[in-house]
Amino acid sequence: MILVLLSPRNAGLPFAEWLREKSGRLLAVTAEGVDPGPGFAEVERVPDYTDDDAVLDAARRMAGRHAVTRVLALAEVDVERAAALRAELGLPGQLPESARAYRDKVLMKELAAEGGVAVPPFAAVASAADVEAFMAAHPGPVVVKPRGGSGSTGVAVLHDPARIPELADRLTAGDHEVEGYVTGRMCHVDALHVGGEPVVCVPSVYTDGGCLSHWTDSGNGSWTLPADDPLYERLVAETWKLVGALPAAPALFVHAEFFVTDAGGIVLCEIAGRVGGTPIPAMLEALLGLDPRHLWARIECGLPVDLDAVRAHAAAAPLVANFGLPPRDGRIVRLPVEAPAGTREFTVLARLGEDWGGARYAGRKSGDFIATWLVEAQDAGELLALLDKTGAAAEAAFGWEPAGAEPEGASR
Repeated sequence: MILVLLSPRNAGLPFAEWLREKSGRLLAVTAEGVDPGPGFAEVERVPDYTDDDAVLDAARRMAGRHAVTRVLALAEVDVERAAALRAELGLPGQLPESARAYRDKVLMKELAAEGGVAVPPFAAVASAADVEAFMAAHPGPVVVKPRGGSGSTGVAVLHDPARIPELADRLTAGDHEVEGYVTGRMCHVDALHVGGEPVVCVPSVYTDGGCLSHWTDSGNGSWTLPADDPLYERLVAETWKLVGALPAAPALFVHAEFFVTDAGGIVLCEIAGRVGGTPIPAMLEALLGLDPRHLWARIECGLPVDLDAVRAHAAAAPLVANFGLPPRDGRIVRLPVEAPAGTREFTVLARLGEDWGGARYAGRKSGDFIATWLVEAQDAGELLALLDKTGAAAEAAFGWEPAGAEPEGASR
């Protein structure tokens, strides 16, 4: 039996289709109210999917009733949980030492630096005083972030120590880090490593603002670098150097982020041991020939995959860009009626009347989008021009009203 740790964000993925040989022999632990879809023999739901103990206890109960042979996890929150279960049950796959290094941003940078990868100055944070001391030693802006966070949640950029008290309450648990702010282009590299051998490595460049664009209500995405771009091979080499610096696993699908400074240096931001978040999977599917989560699920479950076909498809694919629009602080009163010209896989992820105001808006992640799409071209200039054009068209097709406003047509 395959035990799937199913984050609500991944509800609806076609696991029975992707793992067709195991359909009917799948188990799931997920949140209350989540439908895992067909193919599952048993499902346990927990009231709070952010509760590690609740998820692990449910998984252990499953393992006590069934002969579990593999544990599958696609979400960042499940990386270490899955590794812990594999260690307890004696199963193949990434184990805790490796999983922790791909989640803990302090340990990650320590190991990366030891392996020759450039990192910004950084330090673990247990109190506001630690941030104050770091800013005194490293003049200039700093970034404070959760050590195990994802999607830019909880990230703060401080230009002035006077703002440190704003963060004091969240810095007492010892689960944050502070690092020097690095200026330059931000890139991501998505790579698959199986049985100690590189399979595919895809360097891409984020659009302006990168994964923090949602802070200003700006759309963001990324585009694949041409193979003849001088930065391409450098990013590939740096990614494999980084993978080699962290504890090994039988197979890894990684999503790495690097800064490329104005002087041309490549500096690590962070790396995750999972497929990148929306809308990166759609972009990678266009490049690899199948959804990367499908590919990774089969590898993690020990099922056959034609890796040569994946390599060949990636080598022949055109340049691809993905883009997503973030929510505004308000209620949606108009949705697009058609896909903007030139887009592929234009997907509206919002509902008419949906309210993104208040606490929901304040807690939004970089991967929270109201619409996503792809564009393709043979030339980088053409690709970026198409991205700008479609972004403007999609933005204009949505309508918003302020949060808390009375819905149109409501009785007075």
